[in-house]
Amino acid sequence: MRPTLLLIFSFIISIVGCNKENRSETGEHVRGSENIEQGASISLREAAEKANILVGAAVFPDGLKNTYYADTLVRQFNFLTPENHMKWGIVHPTPNKWNFAPADALVGFAIKHNIKIKGHALIWHRELPKYVDEKMSSEQFRQAVQEHIHKLVSHYKGKVYAWDVVNEAIDDKEGLRKTIFLEKLGENYIDEVFRLAHRADPDAILIYNDYGADGLGSKSDRVYALVKRMVKEDIPIHGVGLQMHISATSYPKPVDVAANIRRISELGLKIFISEMDVQIRELSGNLSRRLEVQRQIYHDIIAESRKVDNFVAVTFWGFTDAHSWIDYEYGPDDPLLFDEDYKPKPAYFGLLDALTGK
Repeated sequence: MRPTLLLIFSFIISIVGCNKENRSETGEHVRGSENIEQGASISLREAAEKANILVGAAVFPDGLKNTYYADTLVRQFNFLTPENHMKWGIVHPTPNKWNFAPADALVGFAIKHNIKIKGHALIWHRELPKYVDEKMSSEQFRQAVQEHIHKLVSHYKGKVYAWDVVNEAIDDKEGLRKTIFLEKLGENYIDEVFRLAHRADPDAILIYNDYGADGLGSKSDRVYALVKRMVKEDIPIHGVGLQMHISATSYPKPVDVAANIRRISELGLKIFISEMDVQIRELSGNLSRRLEVQRQIYHDIIAESRKVDNFVAVTFWGFTDAHSWIDYEYGPDDPLLFDEDYKPKPAYFGLLDALTGK
């Protein structure tokens, strides 16, 4: 989801990605689960459930039409996040129109296969519908926010385990990000929308989600200060999402990630690594070396993170290199756990080792 996923993204994914995946319908595709059995005696999902951790992936509805995409998702993951189809601009494109069908398909699939669901995202300054704009008065804007959150959260009440309620509200340099939400609703808008979400579904876990605050540093300090205040003031926040979009050439030290998680945990909040991928295109060396470095990063960050109480989940922003926002934002890369043919990469086995304590 970082930094930009325009409405056209889903269409591009479905067209470009299918050019690769269509091979499966002609028998040229190697079934992912068969390859996994050759290299591992246990799936990610089985390992995660033994470790009492959720291991998830961001997914898109058209992917479910592909047998290998769907089979890999069911076998390997017990947590699912709609990549785009619960974002305001897609699910609620006009004031009186709701486009629930694509997200409903994902939710129905997840429930059928005993996979928990995290909704993403109720409030984000990007991918808003055209009718949500500067021309609205503060009163009109507040009404629109209230109606949107109530209808969306209520629609999935009892089905969605957790919500990314507010996404990327902390500025990269100081204070709150200057957004239309801050302008129209004021500095307490984060508290306000968490209360709205809690009112719509009191049983859902409510999460603040952000990027660039994964390890220790000034931005993670500001995120920590925000959620600490919210806890102190009894705002209904239950967790923090650390996006973890990182590069193999520059990434937070695993011990710093664990230290950051630990201080958040001490507030009584759950911690989700929420959108992890590891770019390797800028890394020197041949592909084998780059994949090995990627494997080590996946292993070390998850191995350190799961040592901390209240670390409950890791979600990857996709799971196959056939479908990744990184390719469309930065250029061709191989950031995920499975290659374009659904074969597990070294990163897969690094994660598996982390989940099994190796």
